[in-house]
Amino acid sequence: MRKELLNYNHQCNQIKPTSPPSSDIWQKGCVMYARRGTGQAWMQPLIHGDTKFEWPNSATLLQASPVDDPSLATFCEPVEKANSNHLFTEGLVNSIGLKNRPMRVHSMVKYAAIARGDAEVYIKFARSGYKEKIWDHAAGVVIVEEAGGVVTDAGGRPLDFSRGLYLEGLDRGIVACSGPILHDKIIGAVYASWDSSNL
Repeated sequence: MRKELLNYNHQCNQIKPTSPPSSDIWQKGCVMYARRGTGQAWMQPLIHGDTKFEWPNSATLLQASPVDDPSLATFCEPVEKANSNHLFTEGLVNSIGLKNRPMRVHSMVKYAAIARGDAEVYIKFARSGYKEKIWDHAAGVVIVEEAGGVVTDAGGRPLDFSRGLYLEGLDRGIVACSGPILHDKIIGAVYASWDSSNL
């Protein structure tokens, strides 16, 4: 992910802390957190040395992007080709009208980008035989949803984290969006594209 996307000062429609910490502490990373059902997700820098932060003074409220036009949306997909079907995703992206090049990033950075408003879409279609692990998605899903986004499988159903170590019963893939309008457009395009794919 581009370094500036995780810079403290790069924020869209977010409540700013009353006294922001110095920008150098953000060079080492950040922590995002949320509690399901509160409608709020937060980000703050990692704590280094003897520095102490009192919540919420160092925390920034996260808000997903209001963009709902696919042609303006930025999308994320996994870097790993071994467990992701980039070819299907590329065809889907073209059919929807997503014009921006994919932001290929590791791990839960994709969820973080959507929660922060740096991207609007995360699409993941696994290769045949690959099982999604719950720890790769659970925390990111809660943070995106509490920041105003939507996350489902490619059939539009909520992800089920109650069935063991893997996302059993996952319908084709995962679609995370900054809002319901964009999400509905992506899900509709998945249905339209699926029959012509060779997954």
